[in-house]
Amino acid sequence: MKLLVKIGSALISRDNRIDYSWLERKVDELAALHREGVRPVIVSSGAVAAGMEIRSMRKRPADPVSLQMLSGMGQVRLSKYYKDLFKEKYIFTAQLLLTHHNFDQDSEVSTVTEIINRCLDEGVIPIINENDMINKEEVYSEGNFTDNDILAAFVASSVKVDKALILTNVDGLYADNPHSGDDEIKPELINRVERINDDIMSMASDGKSALGLGGMRSKVLAAEMITGAGIETIVANGNYSIIDILENKVPSTRFPVI
Repeated sequence: MKLLVKIGSALISRDNRIDYSWLERKVDELAALHREGVRPVIVSSGAVAAGMEIRSMRKRPADPVSLQMLSGMGQVRLSKYYKDLFKEKYIFTAQLLLTHHNFDQDSEVSTVTEIINRCLDEGVIPIINENDMINKEEVYSEGNFTDNDILAAFVASSVKVDKALILTNVDGLYADNPHSGDDEIKPELINRVERINDDIMSMASDGKSALGLGGMRSKVLAAEMITGAGIETIVANGNYSIIDILENKVPSTRFPVI
């Protein structure tokens, strides 16, 4: 089974630093799946947080050039984190940095797809991120990619994965924003979305973390793209075990292919 796993900034970072212990747990879980024959494709945010860690910065800068520089510095560290953690499990990784331009032409889509599939055939785990160093769409927060959610959708659809898992810091899509209002009255979690319509989109919050660009709305848009390609999509809390999420043992929002 080919499994796309998208990891957002709100999960992989804490206090403007990479959350090494969280990342180590996820690598353990993915390595266990890999041993069972699952072939993960990871779309991971976190380069800016890693860059801020290198520069000992506490506040995310506002200007795009500074963010691009931090992402370039941080991507090296982030990639090394993944490489070293998976190496302990005797698994190789490969880094791919993409922009939306790589999906504009069929020839480039074919090249990206061929590279990722070759990695999977060889048991290598691709670690994919948006190429912020040369592409300003992400750092301006106005482009096609929103904290890698839409990038994950492009990759999942192109590679034709069997299932896509979008990990975030809440349990899934709620009827209302779970981080606002009365903490004692939690809104309803939508466990299953048969069809994405205006009502579903109105439930998706545009809330963003300090480091991330994507809110729930971008995840629902990504789910719409991925299910449109015939691939089941799950939006779930990345603090749960990935295996438990896949086995439907914990809360999540599932977008089946109808």
